[in-house]
Amino acid sequence: MDRLKGIFAALVTPYDKDGRVNYKVLQQYVDYQASKGLEGFYVCGSTAESFLLSHDERKKILEAVVEANGKRAAVVAHCGSIGTDLTIDLAKHAVKTGVDAISAVTPFYFNFKPADIVTYYCDMANETGAPVIVYNIPKMSGVTVTVEMMKEMRRNPGIVGLKFTSQDMYALEQIKTSDPDLIVYNGCDEMCLAGLSMGADGAIGSTYNVMGKLFMQIRDLARNSELPQALALQQKANVVLKSLLGTGKLFGCLKYIITLRGYDFGGCRRPFPVMNDEDRAVASQMNAFLLENGIDF
Repeated sequence: MDRLKGIFAALVTPYDKDGRVNYKVLQQYVDYQASKGLEGFYVCGSTAESFLLSHDERKKILEAVVEANGKRAAVVAHCGSIGTDLTIDLAKHAVKTGVDAISAVTPFYFNFKPADIVTYYCDMANETGAPVIVYNIPKMSGVTVTVEMMKEMRRNPGIVGLKFTSQDMYALEQIKTSDPDLIVYNGCDEMCLAGLSMGADGAIGSTYNVMGKLFMQIRDLARNSELPQALALQQKANVVLKSLLGTGKLFGCLKYIITLRGYDFGGCRRPFPVMNDEDRAVASQMNAFLLENGIDF
């Protein structure tokens, strides 16, 4: 399970000029990231615009990533959908494709009860035989995964981890402290150091597409109890985050930075807003800032 305790880029999805998934460019960028030593890829999650992709596209994206990666970095496939059967269809395909683990956002919209959500993840584990990583992102899903829910889920040996995308660091600490063997990922890039200091084993983030190296350094410094140095790097990362988030077009900005580095990722699917000249200028400035600081992946 140590292979799953790394720094994972939540991959963005490249599109061509006609809005189709650009699998060739995706594979080129995955190969580049893996060759540089990025530790993992989280495929078809929120950052990938997962719910704007068809199930067929999600399957083909995963196949492209696994092929280009060639078992160098760990691969976690986000298979979450609104229904169990839809999720398990993606999950079984992911297992067949050769991923290290599967993951899914909590089922949303219909206000499912905690017991329903526990059953959802247990069904995933039981019907696929793969390691399952729960995805807690209450701001988007409307569901908060609690200590009690995780305790119930962990009765199933197939449920091994939790992607914790929340600013409630106390809750992260309580979940990890109550279950030290649970693999916990920090999910808020701007608070990566905080999550690591509260017990997270690794991290999954959107901006790791362009500054994964920086967050690997933060993780290493935190492990060595060199917190002032780690904080200095987190502050550098937050300069970038503040600027990109300030545009209201984070995913588009990340794709533009990747495009500046030689891999044309295009824009985002509707209804995401289109980048304008001001947005591109901000992304260009942040790309320059990263490269000046030796952050090229």
